[in-house]
Amino acid sequence: MIKFILMTSLTLLTLQSFAVEDYDHYRSEEMIEGFELVQVVETPGGMEYEVPLGNQKRPEFLNNTATPPTPNMVGDIKDILMITKDLIALGKEIYKIIDAGKPVVTVDSQPVEILPRDEDGALIDAFQLENWQSPVSVKYRVRAKNYLGMSPLVFEFMLIFTYGGSHNGRGAYITGAQIKPTNLDVLWGYDFNAAFKVQTIMNQGSSESPIAAAVLALDYRVNTVFQDRQQSKMFFINGLGKVTAY
Repeated sequence: MIKFILMTSLTLLTLQSFAVEDYDHYRSEEMIEGFELVQVVETPGGMEYEVPLGNQKRPEFLNNTATPPTPNMVGDIKDILMITKDLIALGKEIYKIIDAGKPVVTVDSQPVEILPRDEDGALIDAFQLENWQSPVSVKYRVRAKNYLGMSPLVFEFMLIFTYGGSHNGRGAYITGAQIKPTNLDVLWGYDFNAAFKVQTIMNQGSSESPIAAAVLALDYRVNTVFQDRQQSKMFFINGLGKVTAY
């Protein structure tokens, strides 16, 4: 009887040991250690290579905001997001681009615009501007890594906007700015969500010839049984076609 009890106790201890090891191994596979963001560049031959972005210094203007949003509408179509002395930002407050692991197909229904104001402060529509340049399109890839060095989640997206529109030969404005998901590979057990918004707008030119600029904030979040991990990235764009990721 005593021998049976000892053997049973040893068996339970062994099973518990295996359970703890399996649990720790499972946690190592599930737990996200961090995220990596790279720019994806395509060669004329169709080959892709990744460009590490490094740690660019965060400029002071990212800590500032424009005039708070005003509850208002333009032609009952587009929301006014922010207003400065010379500029109006139009769009939506938050753009969901990945919801519960699936791309949101309506993300391009209302892209962001940074447009001029006339002498009375009224909006000058993009259709009234001229000299628009070809759209800028930059591809990025977010890769999540776990503690085993594997990537259970890879998210690709394009930052797109049209720039250079002028009014009466002056200024450089922005229209059609958006972040569009292009590919998402995520393992079972990972719940992924992503959204972007306009963080702030500014005039990098003069009052006589404004250069519209904006900071878009991309927020993404992954949940597992053991973890809730999120990160934000900032993308600076302006009316001269410049793009910088922070």
